[in-house]
Amino acid sequence: MRPHPVQPAQAVLVCAALALAGGCGSGSDSQGSPPPPTNVLVVVLDDWGVDMFAPAGVHPDAPSLPALEGLASQGVYFSRAYVAPTCSPTRSQILTGRYSFRTGIGEPIAQWQSVPALAFDEVTLPEVFDNAAPRPVASAAIGKWHLGSLAVGDADHPNLQGFDWFEGTLGNLFFGQRFDDYTKITNGVAQPSTEYATSEQVDDALERIAVLPQPWLLCLGFNAPHQPFHAPPATLHGYALSGDPDATPNLHYKAALEALDTELGRLLASMPPNVRANTTVFVIGDNGTPNEATTPPAIDGQNKGSLFEGGVRVPLIVAGKHVAQPGRTSDALVHSVDLFATVADLLETDFRAGVGDARPIDSLSFVELLRDAAAAPSRTEVFHERFSPNGPGPYVGRGWMLRNERWKLIRRDGQADQFYDMQGLELEGPALDLGALDFEQQAAYDALVMRLAAILGS
Repeated sequence: MRPHPVQPAQAVLVCAALALAGGCGSGSDSQGSPPPPTNVLVVVLDDWGVDMFAPAGVHPDAPSLPALEGLASQGVYFSRAYVAPTCSPTRSQILTGRYSFRTGIGEPIAQWQSVPALAFDEVTLPEVFDNAAPRPVASAAIGKWHLGSLAVGDADHPNLQGFDWFEGTLGNLFFGQRFDDYTKITNGVAQPSTEYATSEQVDDALERIAVLPQPWLLCLGFNAPHQPFHAPPATLHGYALSGDPDATPNLHYKAALEALDTELGRLLASMPPNVRANTTVFVIGDNGTPNEATTPPAIDGQNKGSLFEGGVRVPLIVAGKHVAQPGRTSDALVHSVDLFATVADLLETDFRAGVGDARPIDSLSFVELLRDAAAAPSRTEVFHERFSPNGPGPYVGRGWMLRNERWKLIRRDGQADQFYDMQGLELEGPALDLGALDFEQQAAYDALVMRLAAILGS
């Protein structure tokens, strides 16, 4: 295991804050030349819903995450960010800017099987930069991938999808693998690893950052706090853990999340100060918290995997030199597909030229929301879906959600529509009675039904 000191959370946050402002060292190169275009670090946490982030105010017993909370205080916390209800669809949306029904990724990919996965004719962010960026953009993906399969790219899938470097896991830690005993892939080559995965992924990211020419795109996908539930190294968290992790999943989940926070703090504090000051950081969950790890007031059965708020609403933090008025919260609706256009904007790239054809792109850049707190929101609605199996269809078990500022519709095959007035609510609460809607409610319901049909027909 590569040695690294565990720093107190306060020191991590202070150094990270100073680095953001150009402290802990010089914020520009020794020649005084203009800084290069921004680097972009996209961090994806696996199974992290708003109930597990104290600033969201959704759950009274959310864990303390000083590095993530500190990053939010240095940037913008988007309180109404939405993703797919499971991991692979969200990851495909971030990299392609396209809804799931366009890519055929509607559920987690069984990467060990010969099943459909993210097709090679989909154009990913690193390919957009290769095709259209005004200057070279280096790229790397570290950690969990979960977009390929045995039939589609297998261990080479991340590199074949445009990343210059991949180092991590092809999917979840299943079939007896543990966070301290798993198969790691480095540019298509498998090798065993016995280092704690969260720590190793930070080590790998730091090693890559040290050699990447600026500007760069680095996607860091943590396996944590996803199952298997486990006891992280005791130096990384403050929970008293004992016994079978599956018997106390809430505590073990929180310990894994706190360990991740510690290691993310180390990553931010350990980046060269001039590089850190020139990097825009995105942190997002890929879906809501797993049902096994939730406690009330989270609603049983309405968490990860569902189209309810607990399954699709996650924390999103953006911090860096492009963020004006840091320390604010935005209630603008943001969709996981929107990271695609936003990252392209930050790297001064015309994503349409990079895609190279007229295929539908659903991504809306929210760069102006970073630069100006008073800017108008990029979107007025968010749409998500779930279906199986992956591929071109036909599908079974299909469901959709569509919400705007106030109203929300959930439609699922074989079930009655569920319609909600979300005004003032963090979770859905009881559905409105479709047979007793007043004039305003009926108009809002009809508008969402028509809009859903228009999206699916586009």
